[in-house]
Amino acid sequence: MSPYTLQLEHEFAASPDRIWRAWTTEDGLAAWWWPTWSPTISIDLRVGGGYRIEAADPKIIVEGRYVIIEPVSHLRMTWIWTDPDGAGPEEEVDVTFAPEGVGTLIRLQHTGPWTSAEPADNYRQGWTSVLDNLLRVVSL
Repeated sequence: MSPYTLQLEHEFAASPDRIWRAWTTEDGLAAWWWPTWSPTISIDLRVGGGYRIEAADPKIIVEGRYVIIEPVSHLRMTWIWTDPDGAGPEEEVDVTFAPEGVGTLIRLQHTGPWTSAEPADNYRQGWTSVLDNLLRVVSL
């Protein structure tokens, strides 16, 4: 594992099934991913299928393809961030969903061909923000 890999854990007071649907359906993602930017979201949930999250303003796109899909417990996907400066390198996001008490523990690992801690630090801020949005949505 790279010394610059981002690893996060978040607990949610919702079932793994509910958290899974929030991650793997267009309506589910739209409820918590960049809600203030009203992104366009498309998902083809199958190994080799793709996903795309596009915010027209501020012109940001996250897209990739699914590498592992184990319903309700594990997702692995490629990740390409595109902004007005262009597309970044292909990275990888690995997410596990584990029952924890009456809720779910998410373990997220984001890796890239990074040569410094800066990308992981930037993504930490972004992932924390969207996961906080998810927490608010599933807590309603």
